[in-house]
Order: sequence, then C-alpha cells, then structure tokens
Amino acid sequence: MTRDRRRAHALLTLLTLAPLLLAGCIRVDSAPEPTRSASAAVTERDALATSLAEVQNAVDAASENSLAANLERHSLEALVAGVGPEYVAYPAAEPSASPSPEATSPDLVATLTAALDTSVDLAQSATDGDVRAWATTASLVHGLALWAEQIDGAVYAQVPAARALPTSDAPDAGTVPSSTAVASDQLAELALRHDQARYVYELIATRESGADRANALARAAIHEERSDALQALAGGADARTEVYSTLATSVEDAASRAATARAAEDAVASAYAADAIEAGSSDVRWLMDGAYDAYAAAMLVDGWTVWELPDLPGLTQIATTSASPTAEG
Repeated sequence: MTRDRRRAHALLTLLTLAPLLLAGCIRVDSAPEPTRSASAAVTERDALATSLAEVQNAVDAASENSLAANLERHSLEALVAGVGPEYVAYPAAEPSASPSPEATSPDLVATLTAALDTSVDLAQSATDGDVRAWATTASLVHGLALWAEQIDGAVYAQVPAARALPTSDAPDAGTVPSSTAVASDQLAELALRHDQARYVYELIATRESGADRANALARAAIHEERSDALQALAGGADARTEVYSTLATSVEDAASRAATARAAEDAVASAYAADAIEAGSSDVRWLMDGAYDAYAAAMLVDGWTVWELPDLPGLTQIATTSASPTAEG
C-alpha cells in the first residue's frame, strides 16, 4: 500500500470513528484509577469526631457560667484526644476573609441533642469496638450536659424519678431487660450497688423530715425496685443484706448526708458505665440509661460539682481498675 493510500485509509477510519468518539461510545483514554473508600471504622470514627467538633464550637460560643458548657469542657479535651480530630478534606484551604453575614452562634442545646443522638447510635451500631467505647462515654457526657442545662439556674423540683438518656427515641426510664448477655456476676454487682444505695437513702430518711424525708424514701424505693429486678435476672446467690456497715458521721448533718447520697449514686453510676463500655450492642442502651439515671440523681443533691463527674465516664473506671495493683493481669 502506497503512502498516499495509507494516509487516505487512516483518514477514512478517523471519519468513521468520529461520530462514535463525539457521542462518548468509545473511550480512547486510559482507565481511571479505582476510587478508595474509607473503612467502616474510619467512617464511624469520623462521624463521632465531627459531632465532637460541633459540640466544641457550641461550647466555645456559650457563656462561661453555663453549667452544661462547663460539664462539656470538663470532658471534651480527653474525648477529642481519644477519638481523634475531625477529618478536613482540604486542610490547606484559606478561610474566608470575613464570616458570612448570616452566620450565628450555634445553639448549645440543639447541638448537644444532635451529638447525643449520633453518639448513642454509634454506641449501639458501630462495627469498631473502640468507636463503640468512645461513643458510649460521649453519650453519657452529652446526656448529662443536657440534664445540666435543664436544672441550671432553675428552681428544679427535686422529686426523685427514674430517668433515661434524653435521645429522640428515649425508652421507658428504669427498665431492666427481660434477657441480657451481661454476665450474671455483673448483674449481681449492679443489684448490690442499688441495694446499698437503697439502704443509704433509708438511713438518711431517718434523719430528715417533711419533703426531704419523702424524697429520700422515694429514691430508696427506685433503687430497691431496680435491685430486685437485676437480682432476679442474675439468678444464683444473693449477696444483698438488709443493712450495711455505715459510719454514723456519714449522716450526722446535712452536708455529710448529701455527700453520702452523692457517693452512693456515683457507685451505682460507675458500675453501669463500666459495664456499658464493654457491653454488646443489645445491652449498651439500658446500661447507659442506668448510669445516666444515677449520675443525674447525684447532680440534684446539694454540693455537687462538675469535678465529681469522671471526665470519661466508664473509660475512667475501667482504666482505674486496670491500673489497680489488685487487678488481675
């Protein structure tokens, strides 16, 4: 084939293919590189980190006197350090020279409510165990911050009641499941903690009168009911007793009675929180609710301060137990 004939043949071929190329029916470029997708664990962790960043922004804009914001400030640094920073797609991008005129300070309650829903969902559904643990702790912090917002600066009716984390789909408060994967010895320990709190409130009631006495007995009844339900679920030997060893000085005046009540609630909350960290997805919600209920009750007692709350509820207790010289290796 002569050069002129080859050139004519090539031109004819190009003219034949041109409509197809223009229509996109034939690709002559190289195949695109496969797109990398983040793992489920990375996606879950980023969702939790994003919610924490949003809470941080809302807290930064809140009043220094806000009890809810201060409760979050007590825990946020440790939470962010544990979860990791929020993913930023373009970290080198320059920020806008001036904020949008429509920009407003984030609403603290709305932000906390959204963050609580996110963390509770991840605590129950995350595929990564570390994400579930951090989400469980974050759930308690956000839930208690919302509770702090409710009682802050208000003449709150301190009528004892069983409470659950205030998510958009909150279950009935104080509900003990009919079946569980939690070990029987852990259930028995929860039953014992509730029974010890029951005794403390009954003892406090003997030194009180009027509404204070009625409230102490009402809280004792709540602890007794949960203790009975948990012991029935645990089965086996019952380690509970009618009375427990208590120093007389622990109830001698109003301040000591308040401190004793707060300590009893903290003992209950700590046990629930630690169990929730290690629980499976089907049990984590009712265990978180149990911890929240006891912490919330302690916050209503005179003398409570933010510093009485662990910065990482559940994780703090597990770390303390692991570091104990008596803990098994």
